[in-house]
Amino acid sequence: MQAAGHPLPHGFVRVERGAVTLVADAGQIEAIERLGLLAPGALARTFAQAGGPAGRARVAILPLGGSSGRLCLRFVRRGGWIGDWLPGVLTGLSRPLAELDVTARLRVAGAPVPRPLCVVAERRGARGASLAVGTAFVEGAVDALHFLETTPSRDRVLRAATAAGIAVRSFHDAGGCHADLHVKNLLLRENAEQLDAIVIDLDRARIVRAVSPRARLEELMRLYRSLVKRRLITRVGPRGCARFFAAYTDRDRALRRALRAGLPRERLRLALHALHYR
Repeated sequence: MQAAGHPLPHGFVRVERGAVTLVADAGQIEAIERLGLLAPGALARTFAQAGGPAGRARVAILPLGGSSGRLCLRFVRRGGWIGDWLPGVLTGLSRPLAELDVTARLRVAGAPVPRPLCVVAERRGARGASLAVGTAFVEGAVDALHFLETTPSRDRVLRAATAAGIAVRSFHDAGGCHADLHVKNLLLRENAEQLDAIVIDLDRARIVRAVSPRARLEELMRLYRSLVKRRLITRVGPRGCARFFAAYTDRDRALRRALRAGLPRERLRLALHALHYR
C-alpha cells in the first residue's frame, strides 16, 4: 500500500505484518498491538463484534488497558455510488494518513478535536484495502444528534449551542476546514459544571492559513441544514441558533457582518436542498 505525499505524522510509527499495516502513536503502539489488529481478518471481526456509540455506524470501541483509556476505531469508506458498491475498499493509505496528520496538527494548534492514535489497513488483493482510523475515545460524550433526540431541557440546549459555537469557531480559527460538518460530527460532553463540544470525523478535512468568512458560513450552514433535514431545528429553536451564532462570532463585529452578508446565498441553497428532504 502506498502513502505517497503523506509521510507519517510526527511521533507515529509504522508496523507491517503480512497484509496488515498499522500506523500508530509511538506511545500507544504496544497497547494497540495487544488488541490483535495485526492478525489476518481482525479488522472485519472487530467491527462485527465490538459495539460503538448509539447511532454511529461502523465504529468499534476497544479498551487499551491501564490508564490509556479506550480506542475509538472508525471504519473508512468511499462516498457516493462507489461506496455503495465497494463500501470497505480503498486503494491506499494516503486518505487515512492525511486525516491522522490533519487531526494531529489541529490538536497541536488548540482545536477541539480528539487525539489521533492510529490507522489500520488490510490489503484485499487487487480490490484495494479495508481501512480504519482510530482516535482516543471521548469518555462521557454523545454526538449532538443523540443529544437532541433525547429531548433535552431548554437550558441544556442553550448550553450545548453555546459550546458548539465556541468549538466550531476554535476549529476554524486553527485553520480547520471540515469536509462534512453536520450534527453527528459534533460530540457533546456534559457534566454538572460545564458542557463542551468536540469536532470529530476529519476525513478529507484540510488546514489552511486562514478560513475565509464564506468558507466558514458554508460549513455553518451545512451544520444548520443537517438539523433541518433531521427535523431537529425546532428543538434548537431561534434562541439556540442565536446562542450558537453569538458564541461563534464572540463580539467580532467584522466577522458577524461578513457572515450576515452571505446569508441570502445560503438561504437559497437551503431552499434548494429542502426540496429533496422528506
